[in-house]
Amino acid sequence: MNKNIFTFRVHSLLVVYWLIVLNVVLYILVSPLSFLFQIDSSVIYDKIQLSQQFATLIEKPWTLISYAFFHANFWHLFFNMLLLYFGGILFLNLFSAKRFLFVYFIGIIIGGMAFVMAYQVFPRLNNMISYLVGASTGIMAILIFISTYTPSYRIYLFGVFAIPLWVLGIGLVLLDLVSIPISNSGGRIAHLGGALYGFLSAYFLKNNILVQRKKLVKRSFVQKRKTNTLSEEEKRKQEQVNIILDKISKSGYESLTNEEKTFLFKVSKSVGKKTDNTTI
Repeated sequence: MNKNIFTFRVHSLLVVYWLIVLNVVLYILVSPLSFLFQIDSSVIYDKIQLSQQFATLIEKPWTLISYAFFHANFWHLFFNMLLLYFGGILFLNLFSAKRFLFVYFIGIIIGGMAFVMAYQVFPRLNNMISYLVGASTGIMAILIFISTYTPSYRIYLFGVFAIPLWVLGIGLVLLDLVSIPISNSGGRIAHLGGALYGFLSAYFLKNNILVQRKKLVKRSFVQKRKTNTLSEEEKRKQEQVNIILDKISKSGYESLTNEEKTFLFKVSKSVGKKTDNTTI
């Protein structure tokens, strides 16, 4: 991954637009196709929706992904696409389209597996027949990923209320948890599966980046100390870096000020040019 991970950059939203268009087109096509081939729309959905039965999943393995491209009704589609667009903007401000698609589709797969497993494990669901459609699992993975990676970033509701992303993430998870006994139990559990993947993926990525950066910066100063070539300016930078790294180890990266983040990025970038390449 590019070393500018801590800087703000905007990627094209083209990948989000394509996903939205694809979902809308497939939703629209169900009705005319069922009319032209004189079949009920349920027959089409039977081919693409995810069943809670393992046997059906083995017969139709593609449904572990195809279910996420079809929606039960217009409002189901509308709100999912709205959240996909919102999550895409937040995600692509920091990461590439490639990572966005990876998190999105793995979230869909993990969420689908959580749905199937729930009907095998929980007695309350054992005798129920249920099917899963909708992009919510992938969207949850995206939203929880970005809420975990940049929890202090604030969004503004109606341009007035500032809410940090960690509040949004916790709110979405709690909403699904309390809704399990009320309605759409399997779908709620599928959401939580996608959310769990988004959280773990962001958590390990974030910690790996910080570890790599700390190693990179410390390695440079160790090498310079061995050759006794540290200038007064470099000694001052070293002391400042040590203070920042100690702060990260105690309170996390998000505790840094914007000035400290910028300084750490500049130092690690200059170090990367003088030492061996490190992929982050």
